[in-house]
Parts: sequence; structure tokens; C-alpha cells
Amino acid sequence: MSLHIEGTLIDQDNHRHIAHHFTLPEGVTRLDIDFEYVPKRVDKYANLLTLSLFDPQVERGTGHRGQPHQHVMVSTGAATPGYQAGALPSGTWNIIINSNLINPGSPVNYHFDITFGFDPQPEPIVWMNGTTQPRGTGWYRGDLHGHTVHSDGSWDVDGLLGFARQNQLDFVTLTDHNTLSALPQMDSRSSDELLTMGGFELTTFYGHALALGIRQLVDWRVRPDERTMTQIKAEIEASGGLFVIAHPMAPGDPICTGCQWEYDDLMPGSARVVEIWNEHWDSSSNNEEALQLWYQWLNQGYTLAATVGTDIHGEPNPNLEFGFNHVFAGSLSEKAILEAVRQGHNYLSSGPQLTFTGTSSSATTAMMGDVLHGKTCQITGCWSACREGDIVRFIVNGQVKDEFSADTSGEHTWQLDDNSATWCLIEVRDQNGSLRAITNPIFFQP
Repeated sequence: MSLHIEGTLIDQDNHRHIAHHFTLPEGVTRLDIDFEYVPKRVDKYANLLTLSLFDPQVERGTGHRGQPHQHVMVSTGAATPGYQAGALPSGTWNIIINSNLINPGSPVNYHFDITFGFDPQPEPIVWMNGTTQPRGTGWYRGDLHGHTVHSDGSWDVDGLLGFARQNQLDFVTLTDHNTLSALPQMDSRSSDELLTMGGFELTTFYGHALALGIRQLVDWRVRPDERTMTQIKAEIEASGGLFVIAHPMAPGDPICTGCQWEYDDLMPGSARVVEIWNEHWDSSSNNEEALQLWYQWLNQGYTLAATVGTDIHGEPNPNLEFGFNHVFAGSLSEKAILEAVRQGHNYLSSGPQLTFTGTSSSATTAMMGDVLHGKTCQITGCWSACREGDIVRFIVNGQVKDEFSADTSGEHTWQLDDNSATWCLIEVRDQNGSLRAITNPIFFQP
């Protein structure tokens, strides 16, 4: 049995979720969907159409790829990466075109060929969760943002894990676009050597966010007058997840469709974590602008923690230098790592090692991410593993208050008695001004 569906989209259909319903009969064991659209590009920019599949009850996955030829297979025992295998209930199904980008100037013609199969299928793969033995309180280094072939990556789960091991990480996180289909395999790979963590990258037409620590997909579609990003964030947090604004100053349409953060309700609103460093520092994600945006938000009074994410999609250029999160957590577990990140108990670094502490006039102490009370404070920073030419900067309320050569390592204490100071942190930059490391702030309150 087969169906044929075709249609045409114009630039007014840009940034829509376009539904195509079809009826699945009883007894189907395999569903094949072939999708094709033309033209691939208009002038220098490619059109980007992605697919999401829904059965009568739940979403079965998203293929965030955008090739003009896409094949989706879902059966009782297997599925195309990005989609979920399992029983195929009869009734009304929905295949949605997500029009991430339709360039003006030429209509986009598309068609679906949908085929139903009734033959017996192989048994599904059953992934057993791996385990990571507790190591206790300490500093753990890892990545919070990575992709595989289950969205737009070029490698599988084991490729991502190989990258983590090559960089001697303690933890690594899989965050494919709008899908959780690879997480059972990812969870099975957790070991004493490497903690595997999960979630997904909530990928919309007007911004991306990381939903970390969850294993149930939240409806990621923002719809005017119906579903806001603030509501989606609340659902992620109600599921025990951590919401992180991703690469907020990355270029948007048509260069990187939907990559720039444009949600007025979360600028930053109730968001409490933002990824200020995406890929390597000098990437196209405009990390310096993201850093300055974070400084603006801190100056507006938000207690907002920062993260770094490699956003790795495949084998990288060996000459690139990525930053990683150094997290002070109660244990090497997903729950403890994410709670520490939420508290700002982490620094971001491509090499230098940092500590950053404060002591108030009443002898209370704080680490990065914490609040100190009192008018007079001593702030101490320590650094090591720096390179020749690196510079240490002491930042108060977004302004450079002190800077000097880092040498290989060092320590310095600053006396703060400025009643206008609300936060401070330290940066390490190279001789060209590129960021190599940064702490989360220590905050001040009377």
C-alpha cells in the first residue's frame, strides 16, 4: 500500500510547521516515507526543510537534516536515526514539514511517497544502561553540547565518545536537535572512565536551547498565541531538566537558520544559564558578542551562569582548540553535574586551570557562582597551565579593573570595598585577545 502527497511552498510559508495527515491501517509493521523538494537553493542560500513524525499519540522523532532527498523508515524493530522504533498504532498519523528556511524568489515544490509494510520485522535492540562509579566531590571536566547522525552530525554515538576520550573528559553530553532517539545507546555507554549524559537541543525558528538531563521529549514547537518559549522552559524544568540558552549571538537567517536567540520573553527572563562559548572561541558563533551580552544581563541584576559547548558534529580539525566546562560537583553523576552548572560552580577553559574565591568582612566564603554579603570583600584568583603571552583580567561589573601577564601560573588577591560592585570574575586571554578561560561570577549583596 502506498500514498502520494505533493505541494508547493512560497516564502510566506517560511517558519511554519506544515502538517500532512494520513491514515495508517491495522497490522502495519513498517512505514517508509520518501520526501523530496526542489530547488535545493536560491542564489547562495539553501532552502532548509526538516521533517517531524507523529503517531496518533506521541511524536516519533525529527530528522533535523534538511537534504532535498530524505528517507524516513519506522518499524516495530528499527528506525532511521532521529526517529523511534516500536509498535505502529493504526489511525491518523502526521508528517510535518518544518520550514526552517524558504528563500524568496522561487517556490519550493515537494512530494511524499509513503509506503506501508506488513512483513515481520527484526526484534528491536535493547540497550542496557551503563554505570559510572561515584568519585565524590571534586572538579570534573566535560562537554554539554554534541551531535550525532541522529540529527545533523556526521558520526555515530561511538564517534562522539571517541572525541570525549581523546580529550580526556570526565563527562560528555549528547544533545541532538529535537530528538532523543540516540539516548538509550548513549546511556548504555556510561562507564567508570566516562560519564555519558543526555538531553536534546531545542531547535526553533528563532533560537536554540539545550534541554539537559531529560529522557522524555518536550514539544519543542513555539507557536504564536499558543505556546511560548517560557512555557516550554517551564515544562523542561518540571521534568527535572536544565534549560540553557545556546549560542545566543550566532548569525540567524539565512546564514544559520534559527541559530540567533530572539525570544523577548527570555532575554534572559527566567533563564538562569547561557552558553557564551560555542565551538572554538573564534568560530562563527560570535562568542565575544555572546560574552558581552552575558555581561549586560549580569549588570541588569540577573544571577546567570555561563557554560561552554563544543557543539561538535563530527571529527574536528585537529588544529582547533575547544573549551570545556570544569565543574565542581558533589559526584560524577548527571544530576550532580547539572546542579553544579545551575549554581554556576564551573569555569570554562581551553587549557588554563582556575580557582576563584571570595571572603567577606564577616569571614564568610564563596566560590564562583556564590553570593557574598557585606561591603568589604577579598577576592582571590589562582591560575596555572597558561601560555606565554596570556593575560589575566579582573572584571567587575563588566569592566576591566586590573590586568597583567599570567606567566605560567600565579595568584592574586583583590580588595573590594566598592558599594557599586554587584559581581566580579576573572578572564584569561591570549596575546591576540581571544578568550582562553573564564570563571563564573562571585556576586555581591549588602
